[in-house]
Amino acid sequence: MTKVLEVNVDDNGYGGVYALVKNVIEHKPESLQIDIACQEPFEKQENIDALNAMGTQVYYVGCGGNKILKQRHIYTYLKQLMRTKGYDYVHIHSDVSNKLWVAGKAAKDAGIKHIIMHSHAAGVDGTHRNTKEKIHQFFRTKLIHIGTRFVACSDLARQWMFPNIDARQVLLIHNGVDLKKFRYDPEIRDQVRQELGFEDAVVVGHVGRFAYQKNHSFLIRAFQAFKEKEPKAKLLLVGEGDLKSEIETLVRDLNLQDSVIFYGASSHVEQLLQAMDVFVLPSHFEGLPIVGVEAQAAGLPVLFSDCITKEAKLTEEVRFLPIAENAEALWADALLKAHHLPRKDNYQRLYEAGYDIRYTVNQFLELYRGANL
Repeated sequence: MTKVLEVNVDDNGYGGVYALVKNVIEHKPESLQIDIACQEPFEKQENIDALNAMGTQVYYVGCGGNKILKQRHIYTYLKQLMRTKGYDYVHIHSDVSNKLWVAGKAAKDAGIKHIIMHSHAAGVDGTHRNTKEKIHQFFRTKLIHIGTRFVACSDLARQWMFPNIDARQVLLIHNGVDLKKFRYDPEIRDQVRQELGFEDAVVVGHVGRFAYQKNHSFLIRAFQAFKEKEPKAKLLLVGEGDLKSEIETLVRDLNLQDSVIFYGASSHVEQLLQAMDVFVLPSHFEGLPIVGVEAQAAGLPVLFSDCITKEAKLTEEVRFLPIAENAEALWADALLKAHHLPRKDNYQRLYEAGYDIRYTVNQFLELYRGANL
C-alpha cells in the first residue's frame, strides 16, 4: 500500500484546499492510504470523524503561542510523524513559501524521497502583509533545493510560488469538483429558496472566509449600490472568519441587516449555490478559486475581481471587474444585468475542460506513482 501525508490541510471555513483533498480521499483507490497533518486544529470533530471513516488519520502538528516557535514545533512534530509512519509521499499545500519550506525540510530530514510542493494562491492574507510577502519572497527561492515535484492550481499561482523553477517542471492541476453534485437542478433550487425564504428575492451569493483576501467590505458596499437599483436584493454570505464581526458592524452601519444573511460555514455549499441568482468573488487575490468552479458548475453567472486569474473563466457567463476605489457602481450595474441571465447546465462544458473531480484525482494519483491504479 502506498502511504501519503497531505500537510497543511484543515476544515477552517471549509476552504478550497480542504474541499480538494477531501474529494481526492473520497475518490481514491483502496490501495492508497492518505492521512492529513493539519497546522491549525479542525473546527468540527464531525469532519475528522468522516475522514476517519474513510480510513484517513488526522494529526494536529501545530501549537499556539509565538509564531516562530510554532514553526519549530511543526518541523519537529512533522519529522517525527513522518519517520514513525513511514510515508512514501509527502504532499504539502500552502499559499506562502515559508510553510512549504518548513514542512519540506522536515520531510527531507525524515528521509522522505518524494516531497511534493503545491501552490494554491497568489498573494498573502491577514495582517502584516508587507512583512509576510518579504518572508515569502525569501523562502520561495529555496524550495527548489527541497521539493522533488512542484504543483500549482494556476499559472498565476505558479509564478507566485516558483519563479526560479522552469514552468515546464511545474504541474498544473485543475481544482476539480464533483460536477454531478453541483449540477444545476431547478427542483433543489426551488426547495432551498423556499426553506430560506428567498421565493421572491434576487439572491447575490458569496462563499469564503471573512478575511482580507476575500474583500468583504468592498462586497458590502457594492451590494448596497445594487440594493438601490433592485429592492428585492438579498446577499447570502457563507463562511466564517476573523473579520466577520467587522463586516457585521459595517452591515449595521449601512442599515443592511435585513438584506444580508450571515449563513455561517456549510458542508452543503452545492445546495446553497442552487438558491443563488448571481455569484460574486471580489477577492484581492486567488490561485484558482474552487468555489468559482463550483458556482459555474451550478450554472450561475459569476462576477470575479480582475485580480483573479483569467484561467478561472470556464463559461461565457463570467465577468472580471475592478475593485479599485469607487468601482462599486460598476459591480451594481453588472449585478443588475447578470441576475436576469438564464441558468444553464454547464456539466458537459466543465467536464470537457477537465474540471471534473475524476480528472483531478487521476492527476493526484499520477503524482503518487507507487499507487496501484
